[in-house]
Amino acid sequence: MQADRKRFFIAVAALIGSTIGVGVFGIPYAFSRIGLLPALAYVAVFGGIQLLQQLFYAEAAIACPEPLRLVGLTGKYLGKKASVAATVSTVLSYWGGLIAYIIVGGSFLHALLSPFLGGQVFTYQIVGFALAAGAIWFGLDIVSRISFFATIGLITAMLAIFALGAPHVRPDNLPLVTGLDWFLPYGVVLFSLSGLPAILEMEDILKGDHKYYRAAVVVGTVAAALLTTAFGIIVWGVTGAATTNDSVTGLRLVLGPGIATVGTVFGFISVTTAFLAVATNLQSTFRYDYKTGKLASWLLTVGPPFGVFLLGAKDFVSIISFSGAVFGGITAALVALLYIAVTHKEAVKERRLGAPIWLAYTSIAVLSAGALYEAGTTAIRILEKWR
Repeated sequence: MQADRKRFFIAVAALIGSTIGVGVFGIPYAFSRIGLLPALAYVAVFGGIQLLQQLFYAEAAIACPEPLRLVGLTGKYLGKKASVAATVSTVLSYWGGLIAYIIVGGSFLHALLSPFLGGQVFTYQIVGFALAAGAIWFGLDIVSRISFFATIGLITAMLAIFALGAPHVRPDNLPLVTGLDWFLPYGVVLFSLSGLPAILEMEDILKGDHKYYRAAVVVGTVAAALLTTAFGIIVWGVTGAATTNDSVTGLRLVLGPGIATVGTVFGFISVTTAFLAVATNLQSTFRYDYKTGKLASWLLTVGPPFGVFLLGAKDFVSIISFSGAVFGGITAALVALLYIAVTHKEAVKERRLGAPIWLAYTSIAVLSAGALYEAGTTAIRILEKWR
């Protein structure tokens, strides 16, 4: 029983660590663009959708006796065409997240160490990437242990930000409605509240024991959503009109370097845990779904994001917004279809989730519409730059 509880908490920590990543730093700015009431509505609606998505994904994992990832699961239950779509959305979404993590993680590491060691941001981005990529090479056991203790540090740092920042929150910094950019939070919130990369790794951590699997998904998802929302409101409430798209810069301007240092520690830990979760899942996709060897799967996981970073990718908010809305929307639709398929096939024999099928279809419609809108607006922005 004690071993079961330990695995349960490690699994929950893995989900929280995967969810609270680089996206959380875009939340205060996204909230500030629409106002408090719409922001809470965004979190309630899309947090609920993400919880459903993650339970749908867990249901597919429970149904399948093999350790397949999204690509393999869609091929098994939805067919070859769906498997191709899963390949595109999974790989590009995860690569996009890893690029953002390299950019921001190295920036946080530079802020922490450069006062003592000197050096440029670019150097720290490479060093941070190299350390994380090395951890991925050594596999899930090392990653899960690092993620567990890092998540404890992450929550501690986040609570410190709450404690230091809460006395400085000003109600007039939190207007109920601003309406400056109604759609901006869509992709950012989706990206920030998604823990899909950790769901199948949680099953591995639990050693295939499904007794506590769904409970771990619910606890981890709700805890991450509450922490993310609290972070967004407190930072926005402190910085008000000075809220920046990376959060920490605005905190430094308003409260000075002390809280900014805490925020930087929190940022580095959160980005590191999220990088490890996403990269581990992507590596598993290549290994289990495409049967690639250890070296090839590792290179395919870490190589392309690092290459794109070296080519000059720098705007993490745009990356997570597009990735969350477009690739995240496609992935979510596939996960909902997986749930529909395993439900119709009655692939889970005992203790089924039992969520109504119409919820899966509703999530597909909502997320597909959002993905189309984000893709369209991104295309318009690109065309305007070319003119």
